[in-house]
Amino acid sequence: MGTFYFSLKMLKKEVRESIIYMMILTLTIAIAFLFFNIIDHSYLMKQFDQDIINAQNIHFSSVLSLIVIAFCAFMIIFANNFYISKKTKEIAIMTMSGSRFIDITLYLFYQNIVMSLVAFLLGSFLGSLLAIGVNNCIYQYLSYSIPFFYLPIQAYWHTLYCLLAILIAQLIYASGFVYRKDISYMLTQEKKNSKEDIRLIRFPSFIYIGLYCFGLVMLLSAKFSIGGVLTACGISLLGLSGIIKYYLEKFLLSLKRRKYMKNPLKIISLSHLYYSLRRSVLLMMLYDFFGCLMICVLTICQNNPREWIVSIIGFIVILFLLLASLIYRYLMEVNMRKSAFHHLYKMGYSYTQLVKIIQQEILYYYLFFIGLPLIFMIVIFLKAFQYMTISMIIGTLGGQILLIIVTAWLTYIFYKKSALYFLIKEKKEYE
Repeated sequence: MGTFYFSLKMLKKEVRESIIYMMILTLTIAIAFLFFNIIDHSYLMKQFDQDIINAQNIHFSSVLSLIVIAFCAFMIIFANNFYISKKTKEIAIMTMSGSRFIDITLYLFYQNIVMSLVAFLLGSFLGSLLAIGVNNCIYQYLSYSIPFFYLPIQAYWHTLYCLLAILIAQLIYASGFVYRKDISYMLTQEKKNSKEDIRLIRFPSFIYIGLYCFGLVMLLSAKFSIGGVLTACGISLLGLSGIIKYYLEKFLLSLKRRKYMKNPLKIISLSHLYYSLRRSVLLMMLYDFFGCLMICVLTICQNNPREWIVSIIGFIVILFLLLASLIYRYLMEVNMRKSAFHHLYKMGYSYTQLVKIIQQEILYYYLFFIGLPLIFMIVIFLKAFQYMTISMIIGTLGGQILLIIVTAWLTYIFYKKSALYFLIKEKKEYE
């Protein structure tokens, strides 16, 4: 059997994981198309004021659109890397079966290109619908008279070129991943709940806490500007990353020993919590960074309706993509938890107790995920209070919290349904 046909056969076998990954691809491609549409829309760009951000006469809305497109490309690469990292066992089996390095790389690439092509077709269609709706909202808001169904052909080509560039990057990553990892790593990687500390210099934990607090103090004391906010945010993010990677594990372990030794449900949920947070550091940092950036952009652009509405769309899209990526990450990791919950059930844990473990994990996870970055965003809102209306602050902050609550609820539903499927099926058969 050829590598191509074998990759298609495995895609069919892993249909659930493949569909989840393609949904993320489709959504991301649709959003990339939406913003290419804004850049390439000749009617819309002619109507925009000739305000510039530098000597090259580039509209701010175009720059913001390029930032969102770059973010979409990054999220596709992130989702792909996470998808490949869950295929370590089958890569190890192929290696032990005598498959060559090039065959394994092509196996991953063929699967990727098939899913990407399907996602491009679906994403272009979905993006076209979104673009028509968004374009007409802009037309009505700004009182423009532009053809209702007009979409620039260049947007389709630019989306395709962007996807091809991403596929090349994914091919390079896949080949490097296969080349660097040995068989023992591939077979054991999925079962590891912690990572080895590979720091050359092991700073004490209070250094990271200090960096996070210093970023907050720096933000409070500096004048409100994009440069000042992003500098303070960058310092704070270094601290946030260190807190999760090198301090949180010790803190949770101490908490379990001091308070929850007689509460096994808490011990299990906290163990799952650290593993999930450790793998979400990058997403949390992106949420913090882009959230702070977009709040600054909204503040600066509020006196320019055309740039402001593009900023609003960009803010919603980035937040939506990040939260969709959180759900995707959890759904991909559920397969690793199925056997653990099955073993717990055999040890005597009831269905209600297993559901409670999931509830506690999801609750603590989203409190951590939104809590630390949200402190920073609240400080930014306080700094920008003189530039923003109260309704804008409440709408932006309340919208984020509402979206995260919905995301947490969806994560809980999907997590419970997938991890406890064997028990749900058993209960239905019994009834």
